[in-house]
Amino acid sequence: MQKGLLQKLVAHYKEYSKEEKLFIFFMMMCSFAITAEAAITRSIATSFFIDVYSAKLFPYAWIASLPLNFAVVAFYNRFIPRFGSGIIMGLVLGFTIIFNLFCVHYLKQIYSLPFFLYLWKDIFVIFMFHKLWSVINSTITISRAKYIYGLFYGFGGLGSIVGNMVPSFFAVSYGTEKLLYVTLPFYVITFIGYILSLQMREKFSTSEKLSMKVENGNFSYGVKLIMNSKLLKFILLLVVGMQVSSTIMEYQFSVYLKQAFVGLDIRTEFMGRLFSVVSTVNVFLQFVGSFILVRMIGLKGTHAMIPSMLLMYAVLFFCFPAFGLICAGFGMIKSLDYSIFGIVKEMLYIPLSVEEKFKAKSVIDVFAYRSSKGLASLIILGLSSVFANNIISLLTISLLIIFVVWVYAVVSMKEEFAVIDQQKSAVSK
Repeated sequence: MQKGLLQKLVAHYKEYSKEEKLFIFFMMMCSFAITAEAAITRSIATSFFIDVYSAKLFPYAWIASLPLNFAVVAFYNRFIPRFGSGIIMGLVLGFTIIFNLFCVHYLKQIYSLPFFLYLWKDIFVIFMFHKLWSVINSTITISRAKYIYGLFYGFGGLGSIVGNMVPSFFAVSYGTEKLLYVTLPFYVITFIGYILSLQMREKFSTSEKLSMKVENGNFSYGVKLIMNSKLLKFILLLVVGMQVSSTIMEYQFSVYLKQAFVGLDIRTEFMGRLFSVVSTVNVFLQFVGSFILVRMIGLKGTHAMIPSMLLMYAVLFFCFPAFGLICAGFGMIKSLDYSIFGIVKEMLYIPLSVEEKFKAKSVIDVFAYRSSKGLASLIILGLSSVFANNIISLLTISLLIIFVVWVYAVVSMKEEFAVIDQQKSAVSK
């Protein structure tokens, strides 16, 4: 059976043209570079934030990210029809390079700078993946997605492993802030790979044209597209559910982490090693796990499995709260978010129009994705103000409610999943 499956995969990849193979290669290169950079910056920004402000200020940072998220999405939706994906990508990468170089020299001197680095690293990585997947979803057909999407995420997982090795082995010896120098080559690789992938996709006879109406370039138009589509509203609910629960678990993890590790560099080193393990699990799920799951239990079954697993974890942590268990749970939700969840979520975008894939997707995957942290912050701060002594347990109860609602939402989307399956069958014939 395994041999037959492998032969089928090899035969499938032989069907691709030279340009299609190059497009896939360049997009995998971008995915690798983006996650490598994100792994380095995440450990640096998080460790500095905890050291300067403590974990208790995380909710305020997540609320403060709301206007930044809005500004980035408004800028993107306004100018993407005018300048195109390549120029927008270059502008964002250029700004980030300058900002990182500034942070290397002044993170310890300017009190507010670690705060802004933490905000920007969050919005930047999700914006990069939005740029990547908007193009991929407009290029890869539904019938090919189950074979290819795991590869894009898989090479991203490899990049995360490489990136996490940097703080794991060099944070103590070289200093946390100096590791930002290592991110610079990854920005260059991302830009080159993205531009070359756009050039390759122009040669496909089946590729959608990435043209959009200039007059529909505001933020509200993206919201309107979501309100007019039940599938987009469902994707929005999935994203908000995942990010609110992930943020709550990140807060719980940060509280335990601060108690377990006092020193800045030692804490950075531990985070690098923890996320190295997470990245290794990601790679397996991305290359193998996602394909097997979609093949065995289908797209809807895979969507239902994710909150079901998290629900079981929340019950266990509520009964036995401990640092080791929160590390495992936080690692699990990050592994699912960056692998199986991301893959099956992106597959839902494929049947949509180009404007929905770019403008509505930017509202969901950039603004709502990161703004969900603001919603999680309101939950954390609200519970903390009333029940300060039992905050961890009450947050776990909040997680239980979120996961139950999430499972119900997936179960209720019968018609939409049936339409996607019909389109996949029609394309594959």
